[in-house]
Amino acid sequence: MKIRSFLFVSLLLFAFNAFSQDYLDNRTMKITEVSTDKTYAYDLNNPVKVGPKEKATGSYLNGLKFPGAEKMHIADMQFNYKGTQGLQMIVLSFEGSKETKTIYVSTAEFETPKAPVGFGFKTSDDMPKIYRFPADSIAKVNPCNPSFYSVDNFLLKEKLAAELPKPDKAPSFKEGDDALKKFFRENPLTDEKAKQLLFRVAIAFAVNCEGKAGNYQIVTQGHGDMETFANEVLAIVNKMPQGWAAAEKDGKAVDCYQVITFTVSEGKLTGFSYK
Repeated sequence: MKIRSFLFVSLLLFAFNAFSQDYLDNRTMKITEVSTDKTYAYDLNNPVKVGPKEKATGSYLNGLKFPGAEKMHIADMQFNYKGTQGLQMIVLSFEGSKETKTIYVSTAEFETPKAPVGFGFKTSDDMPKIYRFPADSIAKVNPCNPSFYSVDNFLLKEKLAAELPKPDKAPSFKEGDDALKKFFRENPLTDEKAKQLLFRVAIAFAVNCEGKAGNYQIVTQGHGDMETFANEVLAIVNKMPQGWAAAEKDGKAVDCYQVITFTVSEGKLTGFSYK
């Protein structure tokens, strides 16, 4: 019985290790070696074995580099190629070049992926440098009571991992939306990349029973540059004017979580909404 138990545990450990893989971020697989086998990835009988993990193929491709090409694109992709379960045929094109490469990837098996001959792989130096607004610089607000309320917002529910009771009346800015619009209009993003994009960012915060706002946090998901831009929006929101009317429950002021959502266009916080 002990021998069987030992074998069972060993098999579990083997299975865990066999499908383990490091990542540079949650979208980019960490590749550490270029194959010396010229058929690797180029022959459908010798595919890159990325395993069944969700989005494994995409994260593998994100981990590759092609010499002289800043960007790589998928020109064509066929699943279960020639009736083979889990085999993917992928045609890659490269910005600034007419050259294409056809590679084969299998999600049915796993073997530590390598880069094909002719490719390189990304390292931490290739990853976007993400700016995060310092947590200790975020304005803090103390609750008046142990119990918190929350506006109805699915992003906030995910962030809090709980569904809090709703107030009868949500927090609102006393001076009105025009005053907030003026503040955000005068405080745009200055990043040149952000000025070329249109995107949305949602920031959650607490408004206590005295109408003081703080404890700001990003509730939208972003990666790379988008995470940086969200943090730049967070830095602006952290400086927005105080003066909120507290939420109410049964006619009494209560502590409540609120969400403010922005549309950012050409770096300008042109639209926002809260409820």
